[in-house]
Amino acid sequence: LIHNIFSYLNRHWIQREHDEGNNVSDVNNLMLQLWRDKFFMSIRGTLLSSVFKLMQRIRDGQIADITMVKSVADSFVALGSDDIGTGSKKMEVYDKYFLRPFIEATVQYYGAESERLLQESTIREYMVRVAERIKEEDERADVYLHESSLREFREALDKVLISKQRENLIAEFQPMLTALERNDLRLLYSLLRRLSESTGLAPLREIYSKHVRTAGLDAVKQVSGSEEAAGGQANEARMFVTALLGVYELYLGILHEAFEGDPGFSKSLDYACREFVNTNEICAPNSGKASMLLAVYCDMLLKKGNTATRAAGSEEASDEESLEKRLTRAVCLMRYLKDQDVFQKFYWKWMARRLVGEQSVSEHGEETMISKLKEVCSVDFTAKLTRMFTDVAVGREMTEQFKDGLDPDYKLPLDFEMKVLHTVSWPLTAPETKLQVPAQLGSVIDQYNSFYQKKHDNRKLNWLWQYSKADIKMFFPKAKGATAKVGYQFQVSTYQLAILLLFNANSGPGTGYGSPTGPSLTIAQIVAATGIEHDAVQSELEVFVKAHLLNSSNKKVTDASAFSLNPDYKSKRLRLNLAAIKKPEQKREAAETMKSVDVDRMANIQAAIVRIMKARKKLGHRQLVEDTISQIKLFQAQVDDIKKAIDQLIEREYIERSEESRDIYNYLA
Repeated sequence: LIHNIFSYLNRHWIQREHDEGNNVSDVNNLMLQLWRDKFFMSIRGTLLSSVFKLMQRIRDGQIADITMVKSVADSFVALGSDDIGTGSKKMEVYDKYFLRPFIEATVQYYGAESERLLQESTIREYMVRVAERIKEEDERADVYLHESSLREFREALDKVLISKQRENLIAEFQPMLTALERNDLRLLYSLLRRLSESTGLAPLREIYSKHVRTAGLDAVKQVSGSEEAAGGQANEARMFVTALLGVYELYLGILHEAFEGDPGFSKSLDYACREFVNTNEICAPNSGKASMLLAVYCDMLLKKGNTATRAAGSEEASDEESLEKRLTRAVCLMRYLKDQDVFQKFYWKWMARRLVGEQSVSEHGEETMISKLKEVCSVDFTAKLTRMFTDVAVGREMTEQFKDGLDPDYKLPLDFEMKVLHTVSWPLTAPETKLQVPAQLGSVIDQYNSFYQKKHDNRKLNWLWQYSKADIKMFFPKAKGATAKVGYQFQVSTYQLAILLLFNANSGPGTGYGSPTGPSLTIAQIVAATGIEHDAVQSELEVFVKAHLLNSSNKKVTDASAFSLNPDYKSKRLRLNLAAIKKPEQKREAAETMKSVDVDRMANIQAAIVRIMKARKKLGHRQLVEDTISQIKLFQAQVDDIKKAIDQLIEREYIERSEESRDIYNYLA
């Protein structure tokens, strides 16, 4: 009221005095100064004592009016306007005479309560009580404290309730993590994240990372020691990947449920997974085996018609949603592979096998996998996979066009489908063996060659006999009942087909064509008649003898053995697959694939060095090695390989050693 009475004085005379540089106050500020100096300073001790007693009753659970505390706090803020004439609000009075004593009283109160709680309860019960207390104080502080002081108040509260017991709280983290106590972990995380990163969450993240790594290594160790994993590469891959996924998904769940997806804990999980995925009881360091086993697992999921796939959990493979979930889980692990190039090489090769052999569980599954690989692989790699699909579709169309374009009077001796594949997109090579195509196939091959040349003048077809398959029906002399009429159907490779057809000919390289069991042939005669290499013929004959399809004159297949059709052949199954890849061949292909990976890696390392030197012109050895390692993301380049690449580039005159020092290289344009 008084301020309003003197409003004219405040607006004109006070303003003029300020303009002239005189230090005068308006009526309102002058009254506040008089109130502060003459009255407030004498009663502030009694006032604060009353406020602290009121707060203690509230903290002890008694009913009290919290708005009175807010009114007192607001009055301290108002009394801080001591810059005469400027009207600016300062917090000196509030900070000095209210906030600091208030914080001291709070620390004293909760210090005593903290000691009492630790004596009466366990550390976990202490956590629960502290969390409740902090929540209560945070809610009350928002009501009665000035917003500028909230941070200081909460830091003091955290210090007395959390920081002083930090070591005890951190010591509880490992047992909680071992017991997977998500609620307690969430509570501990919520408390320690109130502290600074270095003192609060950083120690937890380190413990979490070590724990996950140990859990992963233990899971893989159990797999390596099991008899089931020793039952073949497929079983090993299934159990290995299942173990990795089990650990990863368990602690990913804890990351989201207990740690709210904290980025720091996410990095700790990623680091731990990268460690135990690549180096463990099964996978030696820098061996690339983890990448290969993951590729095997993906092949099992996407390949139909084998027990390994069903054992991997793909009995629901026809269910597209289930298959997509499994593929998504597998791709999650791929982010942790240090040797992604190994995975890509094997996956590319086995996808080619699935498409060529029509063994994919579904086209949708293959396309889904490609779309997921786009998230973690280069565009060049996934584009190559997409082009493979295009080739298969175009091949089907060309087969239909070929059949439609045949002379109506010409009847094909067999039903077939050709796949024309572009060399750059497929990891398939022309065979070294010059197969002497059986007469039954020769006429069809000649017809298709002629058809293709008319459509594409400048292209040449290279026939990949080693990847081709056929279904043949065989009748045995002593077969009875239904099998005598319908026979047995076998799926065979082209090489196997060429060998078996020799036992069906009216005349050939062997003897005994007039006998009821057909001719008797030696390995040398079969090699001469088919053009297939000796070792390959012997390998296929071992398959036929083991399946009791052929009889051998010796127990062991040797050059001296003679082979004839088994007239007493019987089987409960009318359809059999004889074209499955043999284990020795699997090992040989895996070794060859790893060799090709090493060749590609050396080329990538050399390309990276050339790019770096072209940009820098002159560089020291150590810096060149570091830059090369950082530039290559597809795999972890080894220092020894980089040194070899440097030596090779020097020989090829891409770079040279500087005359100043042998550890400095110059780029040669």
